[in-house]
Amino acid sequence: MLFSLYIIVTVAARTRSLPEIACNRLKIGDNWYDRDTLWANIGRPYNLNVHRGSNSLFFSYSLPETYADVDFQLAYFNIDTREYQTIAGIRGGCSVAIDQMNDEIYLGGSDGIYKYNMLTKLADFYKEKGKNIWSLFYKKNLFYISYPDQKLHIEYDGKFATVKEFENFEIDYFHVSSVNVIYFANKTGLYKYDNEKMEAQVVNELITVRQIVEDNEGDTYIVSNFGIFADGKYDGLKKILDMKNIYGLAFDKDNNFIYSDEKNIIKLVYSLVGCDKKPVHW
Repeated sequence: MLFSLYIIVTVAARTRSLPEIACNRLKIGDNWYDRDTLWANIGRPYNLNVHRGSNSLFFSYSLPETYADVDFQLAYFNIDTREYQTIAGIRGGCSVAIDQMNDEIYLGGSDGIYKYNMLTKLADFYKEKGKNIWSLFYKKNLFYISYPDQKLHIEYDGKFATVKEFENFEIDYFHVSSVNVIYFANKTGLYKYDNEKMEAQVVNELITVRQIVEDNEGDTYIVSNFGIFADGKYDGLKKILDMKNIYGLAFDKDNNFIYSDEKNIIKLVYSLVGCDKKPVHW
């Protein structure tokens, strides 16, 4: 009896003394996800965008200050094969937009817009020679934001022109949702544009927007310095992740979250178990 009691006490003491294993899961909304690091130790990955046909993630990242001539670099990472490569030939490459229907991948840098060829793995010059491209967006037409004036341009009939409705706005990020809600953001906050009233409506003046994206089901997400917000379409924005160090967001072909922090690109895979579950002891 004393021997059995000694075993129970000893096992309990050892169990309590075991170090706790840090939980590597993340909660977004009501769901838990396992983290899978796709690319580590890279400088602030921005503008994440997945080409669904090949399940390849395109993005830009910042280079060390020792590189005097180039401050941004474009790269891709194939999520299925783990193949990755930097994209050569685009000076100051910092922006991505993808026409998923036609498999067209547009990349922007400090000297114009390029198209990326998935077969040759090369970027060929497209249009706007000499223009500094801050951001790209595709929805039926190709849009770009020029730097440093932050003006919105649209491609129509083979040529680019300034979008008249936004001539009086500085724009850092632009997005048209699946239900045709027009979002844009600048240093003063996040806005919606009312086409009927032809005026901008304030959504949030406190956040700094880092990306506006859409998942495969047409839901819109805002990446900010206060975390990730989801567009409830009719109920407004709702914060689903309170994390300040997120810089980019995309969704792979299976609609899994892929996000970036200061140094890593991480894929989230749905988990049935969360970090709030109590560990099982024997």
